Amino acid sequence: MNLPNGPVVGLQGRLLAAVLLVASVAAPRCDAQVLIELQRSAAINDPNSVGAQAQVRAAEQRVVQAKAGFGPTAALTASSSDTRYREAPSYDLRPFNGSQTALQITQPLYRPALFASLAGAQAQFEQAQAAAEQVQAEMTARLVEASFEVLKARDAATFVQAQKRAAEEQLAAAQRSFKVGTTAITDVRDAEAKIDTVAAQLLAAEAELDLRQQLLAELTGRPAPELLPKGLTGERMPSVQMASVLEWITDAQLKSPQLRQAQQALVVAEAEVRKAWFGHAPTADVTYNYTTSRDSGTVTSVFPRRGDTSQLGVNVSIPLFASGATQSRVAETVALRDKAQSDVDAARRAVQTSVRQSFSATLTATTLARGFETANRSLEVALRANRRGYEVGMKINAEVLESQSRLFEARRDLSRARYDAWVNFIKLKAVAGRLGQADINELDALLVDVDPTVWQPPPAQRRTTP
Repeated sequence: MNLPNGPVVGLQGRLLAAVLLVASVAAPRCDAQVLIELQRSAAINDPNSVGAQAQVRAAEQRVVQAKAGFGPTAALTASSSDTRYREAPSYDLRPFNGSQTALQITQPLYRPALFASLAGAQAQFEQAQAAAEQVQAEMTARLVEASFEVLKARDAATFVQAQKRAAEEQLAAAQRSFKVGTTAITDVRDAEAKIDTVAAQLLAAEAELDLRQQLLAELTGRPAPELLPKGLTGERMPSVQMASVLEWITDAQLKSPQLRQAQQALVVAEAEVRKAWFGHAPTADVTYNYTTSRDSGTVTSVFPRRGDTSQLGVNVSIPLFASGATQSRVAETVALRDKAQSDVDAARRAVQTSVRQSFSATLTATTLARGFETANRSLEVALRANRRGYEVGMKINAEVLESQSRLFEARRDLSRARYDAWVNFIKLKAVAGRLGQADINELDALLVDVDPTVWQPPPAQRRTTP
């Protein structure tokens, strides 16, 4: 039974075309950094990152405004009037005009609420910075996950291709054996059924690869064909130990952007409490006024006048009664402070839970990858033994096909475990506040060129035929 190879050829052709395109475009740049370039594109294309940076700039200006409250303010006012006056009994018209210019300068002497406003503005600025760091870390983690999902889908497709080629070879062997009468027709039918199954799996793998590439393109704002020739060899895996989970939690208590945001929100709430309480406090300002007036007469005088006035004084304001508004404002801010304290406790628990989950997922995926490496070596030996047994008549074709399926499934699971280990490790670093550009550079260096059309085990997994 021969099946059309359209899906296989189509997928292989697209993968090869992508490899050739990358090779032709990036030939002079042998040191191209795929993840780093994708990270830059994602940062530009991510609206959350852009919005977080705008929020930081806005919070910075609030600090400037709070500091300006301690400095002097100046106001210049000018007025001009033109009067037409008639007086009984003759009601003769007597026009006159006047102008006045006044300069007022105010310097706060004692306004305790200004200190609370400045403390709150600075806390809001630090909160915005922590939010920007969290958005950046989450964006980077999403990028790594989306990139590795593409590589996982590509590896799954290549494994199915390899399995189909192996099944076709086994079908050819079964047909030869049937012609010479050494095997039954059931072996040929088993091989044909296996090829049908693998062909359907290949269609699903191709569709999954297309979907993962589209999701990555939406995240970065552009296609990423340069990622397809890359892969992990497993030479290095994330280093996590069970005893270090407490160290990760301790670091997260100090560095987690999520927890820092909640803590700074508490600082802002406490500053608002102080600011509301200072509504009972008196205030004192130094004022200086300079006024110049000119007029050609008044209602009571026909003689023009000119004069300059300067005045220096201290204004003291003592709040006495506000119909309970000040007390209500204090009670409101105290309740909001209690809410902020609860948010800090909730954020601390959420961070601890996220650290434990990411740590456990990283450790599990790393352990699975090491286990699948051993399983791959054992299954390769088992497949060779089944093939030899089939050649001498000790095994049937179904056993060989089953051995092939187990081997390729183990290879697929090994690929997934490696990518999952690094994705969860990046998430662990992000939630703990440890993720930095050096981590992305290091992970990018681990991506090496692989053949996306023919999967071969890493050198450490190959064994000679016993």
